[in-house]
Amino acid sequence: MKKSIKTTAFIIGYFILMSTFGIIAAVPGNIEKAAKENVRREIIRNIVCPEFVTANTEANDVKALISVDENGSVNVFEITSTNAELKNYVANTLKGMKIQNTIPTEKFVLVVKFRVA
Repeated sequence: MKKSIKTTAFIIGYFILMSTFGIIAAVPGNIEKAAKENVRREIIRNIVCPEFVTANTEANDVKALISVDENGSVNVFEITSTNAELKNYVANTLKGMKIQNTIPTEKFVLVVKFRVA
């Protein structure tokens, strides 16, 4: 009987310990990932396809390295596109943008693909 109680206690203790480690490891990454995804969605919703985009090409893709601070301001570190006019349009739009999500994010790559219907 004593051996059975020790074995059960060991299994329960091991399960609790492993569950705790799993939760600790998973939570910070999931929060950061969710924050970045929310920021990405809000930015994409607030950037309108400009009228000068008339064809669907890869030249209409813009990549930006950004982050969001605790005030919701978007910080642009780098921005690239083969379309200089579109690159400037996105840069100016992001600089004036305020995000409702006030969870600060670390730098991440935002890809905006402008397509016409």
